[in-house]
Amino acid sequence: MSPPSRPDIQSLPKAELHRHIEGCVRAPTILRIAKKHKLPLPTFDEAELDKLVRLRAPMKSLEEVLRMFSIAQSVFVSLEAIEELVWELLERAYSEENIRLLELRYSPDFMLKGKNLDWQEAFDRIHSTLERFEKTHAFCGGLILIASRSFGMESAQKTAEFALRNKGRVIGFDLADSESAYPPSLYAGLAARLREAGIPLTVHSGEEAGWESVLQTLELLKPRRIGHGVRAVEDPSGRTLGRIKAEGVTIETNPWSNYLTHSVPSLETHPLPKFLKLGVRASIGADDPDLLDTDLNKEYGLAVDRMGLTMDDLRLANRCAVEGSFLPEDKRQEAAKLIGEKPEI
Repeated sequence: MSPPSRPDIQSLPKAELHRHIEGCVRAPTILRIAKKHKLPLPTFDEAELDKLVRLRAPMKSLEEVLRMFSIAQSVFVSLEAIEELVWELLERAYSEENIRLLELRYSPDFMLKGKNLDWQEAFDRIHSTLERFEKTHAFCGGLILIASRSFGMESAQKTAEFALRNKGRVIGFDLADSESAYPPSLYAGLAARLREAGIPLTVHSGEEAGWESVLQTLELLKPRRIGHGVRAVEDPSGRTLGRIKAEGVTIETNPWSNYLTHSVPSLETHPLPKFLKLGVRASIGADDPDLLDTDLNKEYGLAVDRMGLTMDDLRLANRCAVEGSFLPEDKRQEAAKLIGEKPEI
């Protein structure tokens, strides 16, 4: 079979499980909102700003990435700005990437830090914007809340309580960043409360820390999904991948992100093909598309050109995304029809 052409990739209806709202902000939008709200920026030249908010090569330092996120985060400054940003990212995902199932995630403590905005009001605006988009497009979406580990345990507890108060509108809960400094054992009680309440977990794991972190995450937090998870393949015993497969855990891969952050040495060595070949459920995501200068079309193209995947492999990854989605069953079935796949469960 010949590699799929770019039009084939572009036209393929897609499902994505791993996309951060805070990473979906373009330079023109940053400028527009900053000017409207009189926000300071390092430059008001669009071309120069674009260089500051996009990582186009493997990162040189954590400070470089933090600066990018700081600029993007600064424009979530009002409810109107948040609605504008979310609507724009949905429109682009739908029209430019042909995404038909999209689970968005954000960290309330990160997004709203330093802003005079109420968590509930911001969530309500994001949720209503997503619902409004669903009513006018052949599209299914949901919201995942993130506890940013580096913000400390008090922040994680606050975010979990917030998720519990919004059960039914929050489809899942995530733990992100600072994987090595904040081990899974710290969050066992929090994870149990969320699971008991019916809020499924996905956890950033095996991105910066090794396979041992992934195994501990599986044992202590019992997530239904793992974000990134690339280091799981390094377990010499194969136990970690075996457990992921046996428990039906979905790995949310983000190939370009993993390369830029040095989680993998090259795209050619990314474990996505191995995951799929072994029958591990693995989806493809863009993570922070605008900040990382990518989108799902690019991710699929890289999977073909640099990892040797076929169109059938891409469809399999799509099917894995639908099967691993946290959306309610009726919306998951609807999404399956939109992308032309029938989920197995």
